Amino acid sequence: MRSAKRGFRSFRRHPAGNLVVVLLLFVCLAFSLSMLAVKLAADSQTEAVKERVGNYGEVRSSSGFMMSIFESEREKSEAERAKEARGLSEEEELEERAKTLVPEELVDGFSRDPYIITYDKVLTSGVTMPGLKNVELATMLGFSKEIKESAASSGITENTFVFEGNTNGASASEFLNGSKKLIAGSYYTYADHLEGNRVVLIEKNLAEENELEAGDTVTATITGEKGNAAEVELEIVGIYETVEAERQSQSGSSATFNPAGNKFFTPLSVVQTLNSTPGYIERGSYYFDNVDHTDELQQAFLDDTGGDDQYEFVTDITDYEIISDPLQKVGKTSVIGLVGALGACALIILLAMAIIVGGRTRELGVLKAIGATDRQVIAQYAVEVICICLVAIILATGATALISQKIGDWLLSGNEPTQVEGEEDTSGPAAMMSRLTERNLYKEGGMFSTPTGEDEEADLDVVYQGDMLLYGILILFGISLLGMAIPVVWITRLRPARVLSME
Repeated sequence: MRSAKRGFRSFRRHPAGNLVVVLLLFVCLAFSLSMLAVKLAADSQTEAVKERVGNYGEVRSSSGFMMSIFESEREKSEAERAKEARGLSEEEELEERAKTLVPEELVDGFSRDPYIITYDKVLTSGVTMPGLKNVELATMLGFSKEIKESAASSGITENTFVFEGNTNGASASEFLNGSKKLIAGSYYTYADHLEGNRVVLIEKNLAEENELEAGDTVTATITGEKGNAAEVELEIVGIYETVEAERQSQSGSSATFNPAGNKFFTPLSVVQTLNSTPGYIERGSYYFDNVDHTDELQQAFLDDTGGDDQYEFVTDITDYEIISDPLQKVGKTSVIGLVGALGACALIILLAMAIIVGGRTRELGVLKAIGATDRQVIAQYAVEVICICLVAIILATGATALISQKIGDWLLSGNEPTQVEGEEDTSGPAAMMSRLTERNLYKEGGMFSTPTGEDEEADLDVVYQGDMLLYGILILFGISLLGMAIPVVWITRLRPARVLSME
């Protein structure tokens, strides 16, 4: 106890020297704690990004396979195509229609992987609606005779509409992300998909133009069928509006048509019937547990397909890398800064104690000469070191709360990805096919083909947490122990008689 009191009095008796040491330690500790806070924030937000991005994937026909089909079809003449169409059996016709689609059994089988959390199946098709007119498509077909003839050869008319089917209407991405909103009726359900119930969601403006409402029916035509057997009655169970289109109408936009009005949503099984492709889908969309399991899922998909390059499993890992890379770089930079600052703290405390103890040699000799043990003298200097470090750490902790966010923002701004400018070949069939086969990921948050990073940027929110106090105490303990290294060595080697004889 006496040693502690002497140590505290010694700390008070030398304010000038101790102040210099405290200020130097304060600067280094404030920087080190700020680096630590930035590191913890970067790690925490990298994990948070993993919960939103990088854990989504799709099974679909590969771009290479689509390219090969495009090239082979381009080389055929109209006569050859007509001849092939006349000679196809029902099985061959189904195979021809589904050649760019994915077998449903492959998608269902892959969903059983233990890393998969949930999945959906999607099929989009053009469907003829004899009683309705596609205003946008009619406008396009009226531009030239060539366009109209080309569209007619593909079965596209002004009565063709886009039908998108999945297993549950409420889980369609455009409803999840808020770009479309149900305003009347209800969504179709998973049971509707399983039972093949012929129900549909229709856009508000299209419904108003044709005086349709929930409970009414519309007629669609099955691809490849003729006569009465080709017509299917679909019950309108819900009406939706496109949020952006509604905003434009309220703001007095001069738009002459609403593209969103040309899209119907219906159970997947119904689209398969209308498209005459039972057992096939356009893509399977999956959410898995963590971006860290992307490689395992890729390998599992290769095992399921036997390495067949007709299908591919694509994920949004690139989007995760775009967002998380700056955060990871900030984390690494902050570790370097933390190590450097702690190294500076160690050097300061060692030099300071060497100067302090070296200047009190006579005091040490007297203490030991009057009977003070090495342990008592060391305890005195330990209290003094703790007082110095404690004042510095308290000041540094307060400063950290003020400057850590600014340091984090500065580090993040210096690690933002740079765009490399370069020329891209946009001519030739390869580039054309690349544009044609660039399909969107059917992801919650919106269909997208550009990186999510354009919509979601890396953000570093440095929050001063209670853990920082614990880390501060650990740093204080470490610095205090280090600071005692020189007093311990000096005191244990000091001989009182020799010191007093030098006076």
